[in-house]
Parts: sequence; C-alpha cells; structure tokens
Amino acid sequence: MRALGFEFQDMDLVNRVLGYCSYQPFLLQMFGHRLVELMHRKRARRGAEGPPYPVELADIEVVESDAGLRDSISAAFKDTLSLDHRYDVIANVLAYHARHRGLEVRLSDIELREECETYWRKGFEQLDTEGFRAYLSEMVGLGVLAPNHDGLGWHLRGPNALRMIGTSNEVEARLLRAEEECELQESIVQEGRPELSDGRPAPLTNTQLDDLLGRRSNQTRVVLGSPATGVGDVAHTLRTLTAGIAGWTLPPVGKPSAYKQELTGGRPRERRVVISDFVNYRDPVRPETCREAVDLAQTLLPLTPGVARAVVLVTDTTQLALWRPLLTGGEATSAVPVVLRRHDRRSLRGWAQRVDMFQREDRLDRLRELSGGWPCLVAEAHRSHRELGDPDEALRRLAGLRSDRARAHAFATDTGLYADPSLATGYRALVKEYEDGWFDWESGMTAVAVGGEVDEEEARWIVTCLDALQVFDHEGAQLRLEPLLRACVALHG
Repeated sequence: MRALGFEFQDMDLVNRVLGYCSYQPFLLQMFGHRLVELMHRKRARRGAEGPPYPVELADIEVVESDAGLRDSISAAFKDTLSLDHRYDVIANVLAYHARHRGLEVRLSDIELREECETYWRKGFEQLDTEGFRAYLSEMVGLGVLAPNHDGLGWHLRGPNALRMIGTSNEVEARLLRAEEECELQESIVQEGRPELSDGRPAPLTNTQLDDLLGRRSNQTRVVLGSPATGVGDVAHTLRTLTAGIAGWTLPPVGKPSAYKQELTGGRPRERRVVISDFVNYRDPVRPETCREAVDLAQTLLPLTPGVARAVVLVTDTTQLALWRPLLTGGEATSAVPVVLRRHDRRSLRGWAQRVDMFQREDRLDRLRELSGGWPCLVAEAHRSHRELGDPDEALRRLAGLRSDRARAHAFATDTGLYADPSLATGYRALVKEYEDGWFDWESGMTAVAVGGEVDEEEARWIVTCLDALQVFDHEGAQLRLEPLLRACVALHG
C-alpha cells in the first residue's frame, strides 16, 4: 500500500485487516483490491493533494461493510476448507464449541480427534497421531486455528474465522451430514520418507520430520520406537537432513548439565533442535532420568527473546514407564509422542523408485510380504541388494527369516515384544484367541484381560503399547496380528 502511495494512519488498522482476513494471503488480496479501488476514488475527489494518502478507520469500515466482499471472502474461505474434508470437520467441531462454549475454549489433540471421529469415523480412524497433528499445523498456516504453542489445546484463530465458517445452525448441519457427504481424498500429508546417505529409507516420515523440527515455537516431542522400527537412526537422521541448511542449529548434548544449558541457550531467529538420544547411550538410562528430561524441556525455556527450540527425546522400550502416560494421556503434559511406524505399500514404492531397487510390481509385493514393512528388514534387503546386485537373491535371503529360529527370535526381540512380560503375555492371548483373524479394539482388550488375568485399565495399556510397537495391521477399525512377526514368534515357540 505504501508503494502505491497509501499510508495506514495507525498500525492497528493493519492488524484489523489481517484479523478480518484471517491472515490469509488470497483473502488479503481480495480486501486489498477493494481498498485500493476506494482509495483511488477518494484521491480523485481530492484533486492535486497527496501522496501519501492516509488510509483511515472510516476507509476500512467501508470495505468491511461491503456485502459482496464479505460473501466472496466467506466463500473462498469455505473453498479452502473443502480442499480436504478433514479440514472442514476439524473447523466445524471447533466452531461448534466456540458457538456453544465460547471462542477461547480449547480442545486437546485427543479430545479434538475423538470428536472429529464421532462425526466422520472413516475420515479419522486411520489417521495416525502425527498425521492428525500435521492437519492441525496446516490449519494454523491457513489462518483457521490459533497456534498451540503452550500445549493447552486448540481453538479457532478469532471471531472472523468463526464468522466465515458459518452460523451455529450451519455448523451443526454440516457436522450431522459429514458421515454421508464427506469423501476420503488422497491425503495431502506427506507419508513418504527421505533416504539416509547410504540409500536406506529414514525411520521417520516427512510428516514426522516436519513435526519434530518444529514451526518456530518451543515444543517437546518424545520419539517412541524399537530397533525393528529404526529408533537407533533417529538422531542421525535429524542431524543428517539439517546439516548445511542455514539457520539450523543442532547442538551436541552429552551430560545433563549440557542439556539444561542448551534448553535455555540460542541466538535470535535461530532454529534450534535439542536432541537427547536415550537409545545410543553407552550405559542404560534410568527411567527417572528420562522423565526429568521431559519435565526440564517444559520448564526451562530460552532466555533470549526470539529464540525457538524444539526438543526431541529419543526413547526405546527400556523407557516404557515414560511411554505409558504419553500414550494413554494419563498425565497433563505438553510433551507429545511420535511413534515410529512400519512402511506401508506407498512408502515402500516411493523409496524403491527413488533408489532404483525392487521396482517391479511382483518384487515390491514380495518385499512387502517378506519384510512386513519393518524398517530393520527393509534395511536388510537394501544391504543385500547392494552386496549381491540381484534383487531376487536379496529377497530369498530375507525369506530365510521364517525358517531360522535364531534370526526369528532376534527379530521378535528387536520389535520390543519381550520388553515386558505383560506385553508378551498379552500378545500370546491375542494369538490364542484370533490367530490370523481380524478383531476390534474392545475385543482385543477383552482377550488380553481374560488371557493375562489383568483389569481393564491394564489391558487397555497393553493393547495400546502393542499398537505403538507396530504389531498390528489396521483395516479401518479392525486389527490383525502382523503376519511376519506372528510367524517368527510361533517358530521360536
């Protein structure tokens, strides 16, 4: 506006326009177009006077009162939410609470996700935790949601976002129609994985990497994984992928005193990632030490204004005492778990194409079957391919796992299944009850409770932890024991 010869009389007017347009560039263009038209007419009436021509409160009010502009902005805003129907459901759930309980009422990740699922089960039941958070982050960028820097929960950005979403009746009607009208589109969330320097796929998806590195805010993430899901490569992955990128700092962290210092250090505008890798320590780490690291990350914030740091704590199944409250929501904390996962067919295909291995459909199907998508076995197939130069021979080697008792037991151990006796007992109860059949979450809990002679709360934790360890295949709301692991456990007896 200044370049065009127009000067805002007060910076509060700029903030008013930003709020009216929910900080969205394309909405600001629409508003700005009307404002420039108005200012040109005003300039023409004043003759030779100017520039600069002052933009006053009355000018902003004239543009805001334009019914055509208001309708166009609301329509464009709703078109944005319609790009992916998950956006629409999330926005309307928060709008419903804003209309009935007030704009400042917040919902936690878990509360918001559960409520979205009640209105559109198919759209949210298969969306994992990191994927859901990625949608929330996108919606912050779209100007729909307010940032959740303090971890207290999510709400709409402001009254203008609420106005553009719709009236109370419109919001309720859209939510009630969501199950039948919403369509599950190809997710815009990136589930592919980058490669490490030797060509192996990283243990983290692109979405998880984006989540761990943060969005210029102070945050704490706790990575939960096992050797089978590549937890030992997480810190290396983060350092490798940010190396050489200007503005990123990943300070080395050794002793607890150094960790505390890095939590509060940093220079303005610096993007810091403080990694505490409890997996690759020389000596076993006591659960209390890991728990203290989480608490410190939430209380010791950067001393210098303008510094943001993302804390990443990498843990394996030796820290199940920390996993439990994070996975079950048993404690109020802003620390968020990030669960390492097996590959799905899409991520395997993308990796195979980029590294030019196992590209034929039959070989890709065989790789998926013989590896179960377990990152450690995909890495093993990758090494064999590089060593032998023969994809079929590499797959034959991988197939030997199912007949080698020692290898089968080592693999099952690496999944974390034997990290706690209750997990192994719960798994055996599920094998006995369902073998290779499908079951829902509640039925699985019942089988674990009866077979392991534990109460409902303990059974829920066991099934939740087994799910985090990736021992289940998912098909909608149905679960099944992952076939390769089940065969290896049976082979070892």
